[in-house]
Amino acid sequence: MQPILKVTNLSKYYGHFLGIKDVSFELHPGEILGFIGPNGAGKSTTIRTLLGLLNYQNGQIEFFGETLNLKNAYHLLKNIGYTSSDANMYEFMKVKDILNVSLKLSGTRDDTYQKHLTTLFDVPLNKKFRDLSFGNRKKVSIVSALQHKPKLLILDEPTNGLDPLMQLHFFAEIKKLNKDHKTTVLLSSHHLKEIENYCDRMMFIKNGELIDQNKIDQFIGQTYTKVSIPSHISIKEDDNISIQSRTDNKLSFIYKGNVKDLLNLLLSLNVDDVEITKPDLEELFVTLYDNDGGNI
Repeated sequence: MQPILKVTNLSKYYGHFLGIKDVSFELHPGEILGFIGPNGAGKSTTIRTLLGLLNYQNGQIEFFGETLNLKNAYHLLKNIGYTSSDANMYEFMKVKDILNVSLKLSGTRDDTYQKHLTTLFDVPLNKKFRDLSFGNRKKVSIVSALQHKPKLLILDEPTNGLDPLMQLHFFAEIKKLNKDHKTTVLLSSHHLKEIENYCDRMMFIKNGELIDQNKIDQFIGQTYTKVSIPSHISIKEDDNISIQSRTDNKLSFIYKGNVKDLLNLLLSLNVDDVEITKPDLEELFVTLYDNDGGNI
């Protein structure tokens, strides 16, 4: 099946400073892909480069089977909905005018879905964008991205600034578009529960490079395992072992690898009391990023 988005060895530098390096991944029709990383890891740089908002030095970007270039950029990008993390739009325009211009640029004439979204998110249509709170700016950005029912949604921290009810409305609309129209989604978020609850697959970026990508269930409980053993047993951290906590009675660590190798390790340590569980996504995040952070 032809991917909706294919990225090959994408690299971006800010002068001599690394933004992203050799980023490669595919996004397939109807898939919801979570994009995870700490501040400065390269998530927004990747997204802005994909959309042509930043120039890049190496690599290739394909949307819908076509390599992105200056000649076909408008044709391809009008099939994409995008929310930026900072929600900047035309400051001196009224909200209703921003949304109508955005709808026309997508080639869509029917504003029925726009009206549904502006009612659902309680968007102040007659205010100028400059007068909006950050939360209302995010609502306008969301409506602009969703209103033409695009083939692909690229969402950079979309729920920041939204209250819990609006967040629920947002994900209900995403799931409905995904189910009814096979809309494909790239979701960048700091909210790990959002990724865990709504995504089919996720990828991690650290210091500008992708370090892992897989299906959710292969991250949680297959690739990684949480292990608790008596605290008197001596064990050292390495590429496969990340110690999480130690108390007077218990030592907990995350193990990366297959279960057979884990069992052999436990046998070699003469462990007679062990608890093996699935780690949650927050524990995996700490395991992957706690040592080095993620700054560019």
